[in-house]
Amino acid sequence: MNTARFCVILFFFGAAFVCCAVKGCRLAGPDREKILARGEKIARVWRQLPARRGRILDKNGKVLVWSELYCDLHYNNSGEYELSEDEQHALIELFGKMEFDVPPSKPLRRHLRPDELIALEPLLLKGAPLRVLVRNERLVCDSEAVRTLAGKIELRNNIQCGISGWELQNELLLRGIPGRYSVLVDRFGNYMPKSFKLATPPSDGKDLKLPETLEEIEQKFKEGEKL
Repeated sequence: MNTARFCVILFFFGAAFVCCAVKGCRLAGPDREKILARGEKIARVWRQLPARRGRILDKNGKVLVWSELYCDLHYNNSGEYELSEDEQHALIELFGKMEFDVPPSKPLRRHLRPDELIALEPLLLKGAPLRVLVRNERLVCDSEAVRTLAGKIELRNNIQCGISGWELQNELLLRGIPGRYSVLVDRFGNYMPKSFKLATPPSDGKDLKLPETLEEIEQKFKEGEKL
């Protein structure tokens, strides 16, 4: 190799080294906070914290209608990362026989117990394509009269809203206001540990206390059916 060619190669290697050094200084120096803030802005996502809808009670305080929060396990098998055999085996050991060929919208497992959530933590922190989603379910006591008169609700922007009966008539009282939080997610959409930030806490709806007992409500309902 002649001297001229050696000098040219040495020059390009030197230029590349200088560029890397300058970039490294920028990352470690004045641009560090700006770059980190830009990266966090891209990776940080905002979510709603569901608020509990108010209960409906009879005159004596008996709970007729209420909401329960449930946690469901979802598997996003439509992305580039799928559950490994070891991860599938771990889930089968935890829950028993499972069907993994399900759409992301369908829960892989419903109504997770607290001990199951704790057992899932290592898989979630490892980056498995699993998500635990909170579901707010409206429940009614075992009474035909209450089921009919209470009316129905529907989800609007993940908020339970009354559309008929007592639920609609007392919507402003019963409806809760969801809170907001943010987390950092990786490229697979999984939450990164210790990245939770609470922006506003949820505000639960107020309880509605009816002026009649359950027995009186059922009696009037039967009399109305006879007319």
